[in-house]
This record gives sequence, structure tokens and C-alpha cells, in this order.
Amino acid sequence: MTEGAYLYDLRGPQPYAGVLRLQQELAAARSQQAIPDTVVLLEHEPVITLGSRAVRAEELPLAEEEYAARGIEIVEVPRGGRSTYHGPGQLVCYPILDLNGRGRDLRRHVRGLERTIVRTLAGFRVEGRGLEGPHQSGVWVDDRKIASIGVRCARWVTSHGLALNVDLDLGVYELFDACGLGGARFTSIAAETGRPVTTDEVRGPLLEALCEAFDLELEPVPAEDHALV
Repeated sequence: MTEGAYLYDLRGPQPYAGVLRLQQELAAARSQQAIPDTVVLLEHEPVITLGSRAVRAEELPLAEEEYAARGIEIVEVPRGGRSTYHGPGQLVCYPILDLNGRGRDLRRHVRGLERTIVRTLAGFRVEGRGLEGPHQSGVWVDDRKIASIGVRCARWVTSHGLALNVDLDLGVYELFDACGLGGARFTSIAAETGRPVTTDEVRGPLLEALCEAFDLELEPVPAEDHALV
């Protein structure tokens, strides 16, 4: 059954700390049934986030000051997964969903995020695939990773989510061992299609794919509920 959900469609690169607070406040409100399921869609300012399985000494070969000199922040975050880059030209989607009414199945939730990405890519004639096995979330195009997934679930309410490379400087992945993959290749929609692609082109298809995967019907956040965050 399709359920109504709020949409925060944030425009322009967003600082990571502010969006993290937003997620935390939305997740708390959702766990108290103060708001329905909610989706946050945005681009971040340049940041490398370190999840619960990240090995900092192995995945960040440079000193933190060197990343800062390149305009990249380093942040430890309360989600699963390892190290992930976020920045302009990458579309990030954080679904704040209550899994109590969705079977309490976190693995199914992650697979739903993968299906969202694969369907979005198909609209640009890019064939993506997920990988089977423990800690194998994310979506690949052949041997190139195009999207990352990292999720937090507390009291069966999810936060964090997916990051899809749209059109960004892929050289950033040479600065760290992204996802602890030992130097795996990364790609983007623009690299795969051979043309510039804006995040605005991808927003609609991604939200449509997300709604199909999770049976959601999105609506803008009412003014009165902006006071919750």
C-alpha cells in the first residue's frame, strides 16, 4: 500500500554537520510518530565520512590537514560501512523510514536502495548491478563503483542512505581508499554516458525509483512541520 511521505529537496551544496543534525531530528520525530516517513535529497559540500567499519589509518593515507587544504572535511558518522566521499556533482538521498511497519528487515531496506539506484541508472542507459555477500552494498557498472550505500537503523527507524555519482571529479577517489576496496575504480553517470549530466536531471528519476521501491508518495513538508527540525 502506498504511503504518504515528506520530501526535503535541498538545493545547493549542504554542509555535512547541518544535514546530519537534520537527519537525527527527523529520525527522532519519526520514531515518536510525530511525522510520516521522510526523504531528504541533496548534494553535500566536499567531505569524506567514516562509518563504523572504517579503518582510518588504512583508508586515509594523507594527514587530515592535507585533506582540509583541498577543501575536504573528514567526519566520523554513526552509520554502517566504511569511508565514503560526498560532494557537489553527487546526489545523496537519506530516507527516514519506520521499518516497524515494513517487516523490520534491514537487508531488504538496503536492497530497496540498490533497486532505486539501478532503476535510476537505467533511465540514462547505464546498466548497474548490486553485489551479493556480506558488506557488499552499493552499485557497480562492470568493475567500476558508481554508488555507495550506508545505513543507520535505531529503533527500526532508518537514516543515512545512498550516494550516486552524477558528474564529479573522479580524481578525488585517488586521495583515499574509498569504501576500503583497495583502490577500486569509481565512475559516474557522466563518465558512463560521455556527456555532462546535472544533478537536477537525476533528481526526478531517482525519486520516482525510490517511491516505487518503497511504495511512497512524496509531498513537500508542510510549513508547520518545519518547526520540528
